[in-house]
Amino acid sequence: MTRIVASVVFVWALAACVGCGQKPLHFPATSRPDAAKAAGASAAFDTNGNDQADFFTFAGPTGRVERLGYDTSDSGKADVVLDLSALDKRNCRHLVIILDGFAYSVVKDFYDAGGLRMCHAPSKVIAPYPTLTDLCMEDALGYIPCPGFEAAYFDRHRNKVVGGSLAYMAGSNEPYNALLDYRASLIWDAISYLKPWQVFGKELNDCARLYQRNDRRDLLAYFVSSAGIGTREGAAGQRRALAQVDRLVNQVIWESRGMTAVTLLSDHGHSYRPATRIPLDSYLKQRGWRVTDKLSDPRDVVYIRFGLETYASFATQRSAGLAVDLAACEGVTIASYAQDDAVVALGRDGGRATVRRKGDRYKYEVQKGDPLQLKDALTQITADADGYFAADDLLKATVDGAYPDPLARLWRAHFNLAQNTPDVIVSLEDNFYSGSTSFGSAVTIASTHGSINRTNSTAFIMSTLGPLPPFMRSSDIPAHMSKLTGRPWAQRR
Repeated sequence: MTRIVASVVFVWALAACVGCGQKPLHFPATSRPDAAKAAGASAAFDTNGNDQADFFTFAGPTGRVERLGYDTSDSGKADVVLDLSALDKRNCRHLVIILDGFAYSVVKDFYDAGGLRMCHAPSKVIAPYPTLTDLCMEDALGYIPCPGFEAAYFDRHRNKVVGGSLAYMAGSNEPYNALLDYRASLIWDAISYLKPWQVFGKELNDCARLYQRNDRRDLLAYFVSSAGIGTREGAAGQRRALAQVDRLVNQVIWESRGMTAVTLLSDHGHSYRPATRIPLDSYLKQRGWRVTDKLSDPRDVVYIRFGLETYASFATQRSAGLAVDLAACEGVTIASYAQDDAVVALGRDGGRATVRRKGDRYKYEVQKGDPLQLKDALTQITADADGYFAADDLLKATVDGAYPDPLARLWRAHFNLAQNTPDVIVSLEDNFYSGSTSFGSAVTIASTHGSINRTNSTAFIMSTLGPLPPFMRSSDIPAHMSKLTGRPWAQRR
């Protein structure tokens, strides 16, 4: 049934694409280097079309814009200069834009090349695992858990797969939508994978116009089309998108004379590698498992295939046996399952370790190998008498590792990340994906997300308001942003 509905939605989306094209609403000028040089500015813009620069930005020692200049007398020079640090940010309006699926590395490279310099440098954000939008958005906005990892999931109490394409279109797995001031209608989600630039233009237009006609102090917008851009075009497409976001940031700050603060962030990272479908159905059948839609026999497996992602989830009555078989499959890097109040993580090389939790501390008990590639990192920090490490110490030691913050993220994935938790979760290599067969046949996968590795897991956050800590978890964002703004973060509308 889910596949039939997905096909119907796909045809509907394809038909709707015929009339969906929109050009982005741009800041009304590009930088004029000669005018900037003459004014001693970092950039200069002709905003009224009279072929003369009338808006200037002045960068400080770090390259971040610190002052704004306005020509109010048609002299070609900035006769009004505003020091951004002198403005009372508590009285500023605040525009927050969440971009779906931008990794920290892409944004940092764009910033280092001179882009988004109205903002302070981006910070690393470690997303929850699996690195899926619904789960990451709930963390970043500090809201309630989702029913499932994605819109289709196994409900053990009902012993069946629930949700699917219609549930996705209804936003059933997206409680965070209640916190958003702008999110395009959910039909645009499907279209954004087929015509991402047209939908991106629509979202930029909608966001700019909503901000202009709305006097709300805080406006929170989410752009879904950036996921389609990343999936189809990878990092190159995302850099183009960032250039357009940069122009929007310039526009709202220019219009408000610096009295608009802007914060940009993403929900998760991306793989930035082309991927092909992992043949888990046939593999499981070869291993003696029966792939079905409910559990009635110990060898039954319910395999969830919805989004196109570098992870997969399963329901079973024999978690340990299924995880062992999955860990041996080509393309699987980590298979995990809950055992009592702990999580067992298996690597493809036969590695095995148990993750235990005590308050805000975690323990890594290795039975064989080093499946989470943690041994070197753990030598940098100190455990307590029982072998448990502080969560913050673990994050600091692993933020740039192969698997950032893996103990807390794995434990949480199996115990309290969503209302309905799979029995077995697998992380895939970047060149493999799992998901809907009907949707997968319609989309070229240049990049996707879902796995526990660093590039999938490391999102970003940056703001014009001030610098943020160099790294954090998604769940830390509400506290850091409340401190930075001096007011609550992401209030329910």
